[in-house]
Amino acid sequence: MHETKTGQSVISKAVIPAAGFGTRMLPITKSIPKEMLPVGRKPMIQHLLEEAVAAGLKQVCIVIREGKEVIRDYFCAQTRKRDQSIDELERLRSACELVFIYQERPAGLGDALLQAREFAGGESFVMMIPDQLMRSSVPATLQLIRRWRPSESPHVFSSFLRLAKEDVPFFAGARGVEIEREREDGEFVISRLQTEEETRAAFSDSKHELRGFGRTVYPPEIFDYLGQDFINPANGEVDLWKTFEKCAGRIAHRGVVLEGEPFDMGTFEGYYNYLPRFRESEA
Repeated sequence: MHETKTGQSVISKAVIPAAGFGTRMLPITKSIPKEMLPVGRKPMIQHLLEEAVAAGLKQVCIVIREGKEVIRDYFCAQTRKRDQSIDELERLRSACELVFIYQERPAGLGDALLQAREFAGGESFVMMIPDQLMRSSVPATLQLIRRWRPSESPHVFSSFLRLAKEDVPFFAGARGVEIEREREDGEFVISRLQTEEETRAAFSDSKHELRGFGRTVYPPEIFDYLGQDFINPANGEVDLWKTFEKCAGRIAHRGVVLEGEPFDMGTFEGYYNYLPRFRESEA
């Protein structure tokens, strides 16, 4: 049972954007969706769905496009052959309501989220990026939603990593932020996103950098900042940089650092660098 969107007591929904072309891993992603690449004995996206279920999320929306139906078929197609892995997959599938929504064309992460507006139904939800995984005693998404608190005013609640300098090159899409102030509870208030150059300069004397991780709680008000007015003319995509610039002062942005060993599997370099370590964690 949920309260109104300003008094929502729990997070129960996740949106997984999986409609992209996987350009960083071409040409293999011309025929195999990046999200279906094996990580251990399972495809990447199954690890993500397991994390969502472990966090207690009851409804999961996966945004796909034409040509990526293999993701839907993997979770939904029936099979006559029975073994432990198939039984495990079916238990996972029955543990949450799984919804698939089509993105007409890959127009950026912001547009993928926009397709899930009806699914969100006026509630805050967790966005989970498929190619970023974490080895931790408490699943990454569960860490985030345990720290999230309902508020009368809408806010984005982002997860971050204190990423070792040697790992930064493998996290190609992980952005830095400018921190307005740190709070006594360990969370921090964010004033704006940083460019890559700004983040590097801010942590030039440190062994670590503060970088975003692919788990974020968004309020339903964010959908008002994901439409046509936020398209980057250079690539035709809804630009989340523009989204955060425009909603500053209207939607607060807070963050928290997650604990664990992160893996970014979104490039060949990252995939082959982290795959052995991830397999060790499954042993």
